[in-house]
Formats: sequence, structure tokens, C-alpha cells
Amino acid sequence: MSESDGKIHVLIADDIAETRDILEKALYFEKDIVVVAKAANGREAVQLARQHRPEVVLMDINMPEMDGIAATEAIMVQVPGTQVIIMSVQNEQEYLRRAMLAGAREYLIKPPDTDELVRSIRHVAKLSAPRATIPVAGGSESKHAEIGKLIAVFSPKGGVGCTAISVNLAVALRQLTSKKVAIVDGNMVFGDVDVAMDTRANKNILDLTNRANDIDEQLIGDVMVPHASQVRVLLGPPDGQSGEAITPEQLRIVLEALRKQFDYVVIDTATAYDDRTLSILDLADRILVLMTLELTTIKNVRQFLELAVPLGYGDEKLMLVLNKADSRLGIKAESVESQMRRRFAAQIGNAAHDMTLALNQGVPLVMDRRNHQVAKDILNLAAVMVNSLTPVVKSAHAKPAVAAQPAASRGLFGRLTAKH
Repeated sequence: MSESDGKIHVLIADDIAETRDILEKALYFEKDIVVVAKAANGREAVQLARQHRPEVVLMDINMPEMDGIAATEAIMVQVPGTQVIIMSVQNEQEYLRRAMLAGAREYLIKPPDTDELVRSIRHVAKLSAPRATIPVAGGSESKHAEIGKLIAVFSPKGGVGCTAISVNLAVALRQLTSKKVAIVDGNMVFGDVDVAMDTRANKNILDLTNRANDIDEQLIGDVMVPHASQVRVLLGPPDGQSGEAITPEQLRIVLEALRKQFDYVVIDTATAYDDRTLSILDLADRILVLMTLELTTIKNVRQFLELAVPLGYGDEKLMLVLNKADSRLGIKAESVESQMRRRFAAQIGNAAHDMTLALNQGVPLVMDRRNHQVAKDILNLAAVMVNSLTPVVKSAHAKPAVAAQPAASRGLFGRLTAKH
């Protein structure tokens, strides 16, 4: 957003004049948005972006002379700070991947709904300026050093165990540090944290998002559900329809408020690149990228790591974690590390039966069976996470566990490679 007039300046690039006019009219009544220029092709879009330096460019993907992908790449280099929203009639994963690799922040299907269009413009415009700390209503600004850490557990492939790892990691962080820990069901449509932790309540994330401008410590305390592990739980919406109504902005406000009340906030995310999930990943201090030794998962994770660069996720933000590690699957862990050019931060053994039993019972494995090898692996993951987030000053509670766990991790690695 421009500091001079407080408005979001938008450039529209589309080779069809009627489409350009329709988009301009759709934005006309938005007081905080102004269309500063319109381009008929990608080359003109780059020139006008250099001239006007808009916060946001609405870019059609298929245009003559220079297509939207090439134009986006050029704008990322020549007009840093400008954010691009790619528009296309194609709703295909490969188009999305190409757009994100080029540097686009969002991908809209044409013709976009006006509300969705405006919401996307406002969302990406916030990324063109340094992010300000969102205050909790009724409270004072917290010092940066006192703000808690957001840990997003994410995988670009379903079925790898994100929910199970999320709930166990949250409990392990509490056991390891004795600090305040929360877990958030960040899957607004198909969340399962309530089942995994056997938690039922009338309160859920909607009670915070619907009062996003009035969140304070008391409201958070009323909505968060206590758990036997001493972890506090923020349940997801009761149904997918209400979850779809939650905006990325509401979600960001909630997460910023939670990080002021908790030392660690673990977020179980959806397997998607929707704007809500991306807003979680943007905010996260660490993204735990979960994967298994399965070819389609390896392919999807490799693509996500490629996307992470234009998304602005540095190496220090990403932690690659191997789940269901098993040397009998025919793929070696070190081969995957070589292919990804990244070491696994932790490896978690394969105990599908025991993990499923724990899930069905609603009792995290690290609570019920702390001596189980997988529970030890997850405690090691928690120790690695604590170390990565507090590299200088460590908790007195964390030191013994950090020192004790690497041997178990090396043992697991040895088992994975012993037969190869």
C-alpha cells in the first residue's frame, strides 16, 4: 500500500480490452484500490509496471508478444516489491506451478468472483511492504523477543501423517520445555485435530475469526480447549462451508494473537496451495515439510521446494522431515536427501499400526507410550525444533533431551540404511 495516498495501486494486464474494462469496473467502488494502468500484452505490462510501480499486477497468463509467466518473471526482477496475481481460464496444477515459480503470489480462475478478486488484491498488497505486528485488542505491543513461534506442519501430498505428527509434536514440545504450547487445526475444511486429540467443544476458530478485531487474552482463553497434555487446542470449523468463509486476513490476525499468548503454536495445515494455507506458511517461523519414501510424495515435495524460492521461504524456514521411514520400501533416505539437496532435520520410524491405534483412541503416542521408538523420534524432532528456534539461549528443560536424542536419531538412520 502506498504511503503517499494509502491506496493499493493496481495494474491490469490482459489482451482482451473488454476483460480489462470489466476488471477495472469491478474495482471502481473499492475505496482503497485504484487502477493506475492497463496493458494489452506482457511486454507493455512490464513497461507500465516500471513506470507506475504498482503494489499489485493482475496478469493474464496467455497474452501475445510476451505471456504472463515471462512478464511476471521480468517484473519480479525489474520492479521488486510489486506482487503479481496470475489469472487464467485453466484450472490445472501445472499452470499453478509455473505461475508460482515465476513469482506470482496468487492464481485466480477467470472470470474471478469480485469478492475473491478484492480479497486477493488486499492480501498480496500486504506482502509488498514490511509486515507489521498485529496487536491484540486491549493489549500493548509485545517485544519481539517475547513473541511465540509459529510452526506449520505441511505436506504437498496427502496421507503422509501431518495431523498425527502435529498433535504429537505439540505434546512433545510441552513435555520437553514445560512452556505454553497451542495446536491449531489449520485445515478449514477437513480438519481432524479434534479426533486425534479426542477433543469436543462448542468453541472453535470461528469464535475468533468472527471477532477478529476484538481478540484479547480473555477471548482466547474462552475459546481454546484444554487438553490432558496441558496443550491448548484451537479446533477447526464444524463444517467445510463455514470454514470456506474464513479469510486469510482473519486467519493471520488469529495466529498473530496466539503467538503473543503461547511460546509455541503448532498448526496442522491442509494439503493445498489455497490462500488460507499460504497465509499460514507466510507467517510461520518454521515450515515442517513432511514426506514419506513414496515416489509421488517425493515428486510433490521436490516441486514444493522449488516453489519455496519464489514464495520467499528461505532455507532456514524449511525443515524437511521424513515420516514412516522404512528401509524396506526400496528407496534410501540418503538418496532422497541427495536429490533434494537437503538433509532431513529428523526421521520418524514406521509404526503404522501403533499410530493408527493411538489416533483411533484420541491419545497422542508421546503421551501414552513415551518409550515407543516413534515417540522417541518425535521427541527428537521437538528437540531439533527447539534448537532451531532458539539457537543461542536454550531452555534449561530442553538441554538434557537435546543431548540425549541424537543417538536415537543416528540409530534410526542406521536401521534405514543397514540393508542397502
